[in-house]
Amino acid sequence: MSELDSYIIPRRLGKGLKASIAYGNQSIEDKSPSDYPYTGAWIPLLKQYPTGAHYSITAAVNQEEQGTFTSDWHENEDPFTQADLLNVEEKKVQELIFRIRTSLSIPYREILADRLLTLFKDAKEEDPASLGIAVESLRNFYNFLRAHTNLRCPVLSLTPDYNIYASWRDDYNRVFSVHFLPNGDARFVIFKSNDRHPERQIRISGAVTTDVIMETVGPYGVWDWISE
Repeated sequence: MSELDSYIIPRRLGKGLKASIAYGNQSIEDKSPSDYPYTGAWIPLLKQYPTGAHYSITAAVNQEEQGTFTSDWHENEDPFTQADLLNVEEKKVQELIFRIRTSLSIPYREILADRLLTLFKDAKEEDPASLGIAVESLRNFYNFLRAHTNLRCPVLSLTPDYNIYASWRDDYNRVFSVHFLPNGDARFVIFKSNDRHPERQIRISGAVTTDVIMETVGPYGVWDWISE
């Protein structure tokens, strides 16, 4: 097992979460390091939160900017209203996936749209009351694709919060992964070889707004393995 592999094997789940299935294709292996709170494509079984409960969303790259959110779904006691809200969210997700599928400027649009639909359906099958895919995270990813039209096709998975997580890697064990947050931010991590110490890896991570992420990671040579 390589040093990189020792980083990327999922080891840690959020507190109170139990490992379950990988949404979509179980053969897809995400390449995030072991000290990530996010476990890659493996999605934990989410516990039902009590009415009005507060819970923390786990960061994909670090926990310094964790946000605490109030669950809106359980505060409303009207089940019909909850169902209506879920239906609205589902329609927005499906609309965004359709936009990706029909955007001629997005390479691999059919592959990406099919993968997103698989992730969405698998998440809803696991928990029908879940978001499936967080709408604003998907919108953030969609805007990223529109801004960068020369990218290779990434491996897509969902975080435990139903956010989009995209990864690119090459044959030299170089990895670039991005967690697209609903607020327009993105957390990223880069793994690349250390030229002075070939047996070791360089790890760079950070959090930026999605519109400047490629400018931020450009000096690390990421374009060399994620673009066509």
